[in-house]
Amino acid sequence: MEFTKNPTANIFNFPTTVIRYSICLTLLFTLLSDNVIEAQTSGRHAIPNVYLDCQRCNFNYIRTNIEFVNYVRDQDDANIYLRITDSRTSGGREYTLHFRGIEPFSSRNDTLYYTTRDTDSSDEERSGLVRYIKIGLVPFAAKTTALDNLNVFYDAPDEITDEPDEIVDPWNGWVFDINLRTWLNGQETDLNFGLHTGLYAERITDRLKVRTRIRGDINRRRIDLTDETVNVVRDWGEYWGLYAYSLGDHAAIGLYTRVNFHRPGNIKLNIEASPAIEYNFFPYGEYQERRFIVRYRITPSYRNYYEETVFFRHSEQLLHHHLHTRLRYDQPWGRIDMSINALNYFHDLAINRIDFNPSLNIRIRRGLSVSLSGRYRIINDQLATPAGEISDQDRLTGQISQPTSFDYSISVGLSYTFGSIYNNVVNPRF
Repeated sequence: MEFTKNPTANIFNFPTTVIRYSICLTLLFTLLSDNVIEAQTSGRHAIPNVYLDCQRCNFNYIRTNIEFVNYVRDQDDANIYLRITDSRTSGGREYTLHFRGIEPFSSRNDTLYYTTRDTDSSDEERSGLVRYIKIGLVPFAAKTTALDNLNVFYDAPDEITDEPDEIVDPWNGWVFDINLRTWLNGQETDLNFGLHTGLYAERITDRLKVRTRIRGDINRRRIDLTDETVNVVRDWGEYWGLYAYSLGDHAAIGLYTRVNFHRPGNIKLNIEASPAIEYNFFPYGEYQERRFIVRYRITPSYRNYYEETVFFRHSEQLLHHHLHTRLRYDQPWGRIDMSINALNYFHDLAINRIDFNPSLNIRIRRGLSVSLSGRYRIINDQLATPAGEISDQDRLTGQISQPTSFDYSISVGLSYTFGSIYNNVVNPRF
């Protein structure tokens, strides 16, 4: 059998062959492209889980306005541990945002600082904090599938200069706050009226801290008994001031001043000034995470009493010293906070006071935490206690503080949480 070539047939079959090859190549390219895209996408991690540790945050507001992450109840389920602490600054508050990566972001840790002013509204403060949280979360989210729906917006300033404008502060860092509050409540046989006023001023720089306050209450109560009407007076007022200067990253010196009166405490006038020195075993830069402070001050004072005291004094000059120690750790595993205050008068060692204040909040394991707080005070310094017996009427109304050699309080709590690991949904109804 002999086969012959047909040139005409080859000519007419050439376009069909080319089309077939083109379709095959197109399908092959499409499949390869899909595989590359799928490989790139599969290389990303899932939307990150965030555990938010913050005492002053509006959690609902944050969850509502930051939706490109998942929020979890327990830090064991988190990829990002976000801890937010805050401290007072000159005329505002500084928030420290520490972003600690957990698998698969364990190699990344960032810290941002957000500063507010006392004149900021609560909405301005929370929206500014949310903006900084978003900025800190973006580097983590960029390595996840959340990147597909993220965008970046920049609000350009009205005018850009090479050098920042010099800040002119006519108040020289001083911030003032004035408040006034009154209340009135009662019933048929009882009437309670109060008035509170306060003036606060402060100036804080890197080296210097100045804080003062003037405040007081007018508190009057009328109680109608069967045979008589009792009028209760519980007025008090105080000026308090602190002037402190930094000596470096661990030490500072200061001066406390105070002038006050306290009707229930039998203090007609008290004037005192206390030079003090403080040492922090940890650097002050780590103050929000850990601190171990020892502070000592010595206080000369003058007192005048409403009534003669149990020591037969209408007035006297006193000298005492005070030691304050505080150890506090704020860590992902919980918080330890313990302080001890000891006070002693030089003229009589038996006149003293010791306060012990422990507080523990420890995360035992996933979902389980225990808290313990308490206070115990040994009170042997009630020099202002009036002579004579305190009437039952004064005891009931609290017009005169009752003498005691000690007081205490204790609180123990256990918490166990289980169920869904996510904490994203905000429902404001009811």
